[in-house]
Order: sequence, then structure tokens, then C-alpha cells
Amino acid sequence: MKIIPAYKNNQIIIANVTIGDSFFSRARGLMFTRTLAPDSGYLLKDCNSVHTFFMHFTIGVVYLSPDFVITKIVPVMARRSLSSDRSARHTLELHPATLAALSLSVGDQLSF
Repeated sequence: MKIIPAYKNNQIIIANVTIGDSFFSRARGLMFTRTLAPDSGYLLKDCNSVHTFFMHFTIGVVYLSPDFVITKIVPVMARRSLSSDRSARHTLELHPATLAALSLSVGDQLSF
């Protein structure tokens, strides 16, 4: 799997973003992972809904348009729950504390 940084205003905001761009990498996502480091995230390309079944921790979720503009933010998504955004094309999963510290807003442009 490919790991790249995420940028906002040409500055790195998340150092290690794993890209889930195949059927299997999107299907597995963060399931069965024990932790998510604060400097890490998981970008699910071509995916506008997520669940936290089989996950051992809560996550923060950022929904992104086709050109990576934030369309919706879920600050804390509890275990065993579902979330989606029909207007989104991609989904970025982060540690909730990281998401809170980034002070992201709907309409912000990200790049990868």
C-alpha cells in the first residue's frame, strides 16, 4: 500500500496517510488494526461511507469531494456505527484527537 502525506495550504498536516484504492484495501480499511497513530490516517478513495464494525478504537472521519474539498466532518465515530455522505467521493479516517487538533472545516481544500 502507498503511504503519502496530506497537505492543507501547502503544509503537511498528516505525515503518513495510507491510500486504500483497491477493492480489498478499502474493504479491510482499519478493521482489525489495534491502534491509529496520531500522525497517521487512512484515505479510502472512491468511498463515501464507512463503518467501525470490527474496529478496536474510535475514529474521526473527513468526507471529501472528488477534488478533495471537505464536505462533512464526523469528529468522533464510535465503534460499531455507520456514517456516510452522498455528496462525498473519498473518505479520510483519522485519530479523533488529530482531527480536533487540525481545526479543519467544511470547504477546506486538502491535497495528497
